Amino acid sequence: MRVNPQRGTSFDRLASVTVRKSKAVQKSPFIKASGFTEADKFVQVRAEISGRVISIPVKQGDFVQKGDLICQLYIAGREAYPKIVAPFSGYLETVNVDSGDYLNLGGTCASLIDPDPMLLIADIAEKEIAQVKLGSDTFAKLISGREIQGKVSFVATSADKNTRTFRVEISVANADRSIRDGVSAEIFIKGKTVPAHLISPAILSLNDQGKLGIRLVNDKNAVEFKSIEILEDTIDGLWISGLPSSAKIITLGQEYVFQGQTVKIQETSIPEA
Repeated sequence: MRVNPQRGTSFDRLASVTVRKSKAVQKSPFIKASGFTEADKFVQVRAEISGRVISIPVKQGDFVQKGDLICQLYIAGREAYPKIVAPFSGYLETVNVDSGDYLNLGGTCASLIDPDPMLLIADIAEKEIAQVKLGSDTFAKLISGREIQGKVSFVATSADKNTRTFRVEISVANADRSIRDGVSAEIFIKGKTVPAHLISPAILSLNDQGKLGIRLVNDKNAVEFKSIEILEDTIDGLWISGLPSSAKIITLGQEYVFQGQTVKIQETSIPEA
């Protein structure tokens, strides 16, 4: 029996795609969030008894040690001289009274702040909170342009009922008091290490359910669609997760093939455009 050369074989009629072999590398994506700085300790120092202020040996801006006198009161008729002292070492942000003022029970004598360490506060979305862990490295860019570094010191276990976000605190050394309380910051938290591949955004596609992913060729030369998660967008391309540790990624012809289709492959080492 003669074979008509013009008809060819079934292999000749298979769709052809170009693939690039990709091996995963361990990548720790950064989780980005807007936040602000917050002093580790900031309290209103209040009177535990009513009395008239007779002595204020400190002034606004002074550094005081734990136990130092801030205000002394006089209680008429009892000849008592109770003292209001610093509950911890820090700086007097405000002094709220003058000598001769009458301070009621619970009245504020001064506000005391301990800016070392300074905290960075970020609200992390529920879909990303699993990537954050205690001790994670973090850097932030303050609104002034200054960059600072710290480590995650607290991760909330309960979400805010209104925003569905989780509070995360990052501790930053601030011995020189140069980082101020209440400053806006752009915060980047290093997430958990995951296997990742670098691809061009040009090969991204959607499946019939609208999920974002890319097309691969398996060991049987059949097309597979894999949903992916974008970890990081860089100048070199997208770092993504969700693929096997080793994958043959279709870089050319992916728009003409479908799930399960057997294809001819041509391998390339050139990154997709």
